[in-house]
Amino acid sequence: MNKIIILIGVIAMLFSTSTKAQSSDVELEGLQVGVNTMDDGTRKKITGIVEQMQEQGGATRGVVSDILKSALTGGITATLDVIGTEIVNLAHYKKNQKRKWMEMIERECNYTDSIQNLQGLQDFYSETSTIGALDPSNLNFNGISIRGMREGKEVLYLSCHIDTARLSHLIQHSKFNLVLDTMAFHPYECHLPNLQANGIRLMKGQQSERDNSFSFDERTNLRVGIEMEIFSSWINEAVMVMDNVKLGEFKMNININTHDPIFTYSRRQIEQNRLNARRSANNNQLSAADTTFIGIEGDCFVVPRSFMPVNGGQRMWGTGEYNIKVKMRESCQFSNDEEKNKKMKQWYRDYKQLRKMQRKGKGTEVGEYFRTVWQQNENTIMKKIVKSSIDSGAKAFGL
Repeated sequence: MNKIIILIGVIAMLFSTSTKAQSSDVELEGLQVGVNTMDDGTRKKITGIVEQMQEQGGATRGVVSDILKSALTGGITATLDVIGTEIVNLAHYKKNQKRKWMEMIERECNYTDSIQNLQGLQDFYSETSTIGALDPSNLNFNGISIRGMREGKEVLYLSCHIDTARLSHLIQHSKFNLVLDTMAFHPYECHLPNLQANGIRLMKGQQSERDNSFSFDERTNLRVGIEMEIFSSWINEAVMVMDNVKLGEFKMNININTHDPIFTYSRRQIEQNRLNARRSANNNQLSAADTTFIGIEGDCFVVPRSFMPVNGGQRMWGTGEYNIKVKMRESCQFSNDEEKNKKMKQWYRDYKQLRKMQRKGKGTEVGEYFRTVWQQNENTIMKKIVKSSIDSGAKAFGL
């Protein structure tokens, strides 16, 4: 009799353990959880099991051990069933890693630098005017020059000037255009790959396992983009202040189509090539020299002159003040050719090196993954485990 009482106590313990988390009227994340009552059929099956064991000589240690083993197996299986979903997700985790690696690669394929404001640039014109605010006489401005440096080395130099072939646009519409005169770009000194885009900052002279130099085997379609905006402030005749008004913008995009250490462009050389090409055509000869100009899109109003106090009865306008904002962008595309691009072929190795440079410790990715899974699904997973354990435990008894 005592053995039967012990057995019933064991069975009750198994079910009470599984259902303890589901006590009556417990609120969990807004859900009401109640206690399930035992139906008559199930109650009779349990009684039948007890009677069967009694016929076999009672609840010996071996019989009780078999019951416990069966019950625990059901619970463990249920737990694995729940976590199995995340194990499947973990099987896809490497694909997620490759996606994250590609996102990092895409970010480092772009670099942008800008001079937000060159304040106080004076004298758009060399002399004052008695004609009016938009008098283009004595024009002092003739384009701009840009120089880009990296770690003491020149990456970019370009110079552009006002397009004298379109002076009618200047006289009739008070607008001017720019043409690119000279450009030099050093691709192997450029800012790509841009490690800072992924939060990586290496000290000067600091070495890393990864080769962070630019390579045409790894990166294609190298381009340099330049944007220039011109602003001005002035006072009109009604003594109204016009502050930092945008007058126009210019844009250019240059394809770096050479693998040489330096890319150069000369408008004068292009003009000479065009002249030679015309001569060759007249002599039925072909010319392979480049005859394509690099264009600059956009135009800009001339800088308005500020109205000056009347001096001796003569109306005067100033020499014009202007500001320039310049943005420079380097961009490229990552090559998918695994024969040339070792990083693409060994992407996982490159991913680990990038993560290391981000100072992410070993195993951090997996740790972060499981922490994220737990934080997002903690209550759901726990409720599923409790419920599945009850169901599986009942099935183990044939209930």
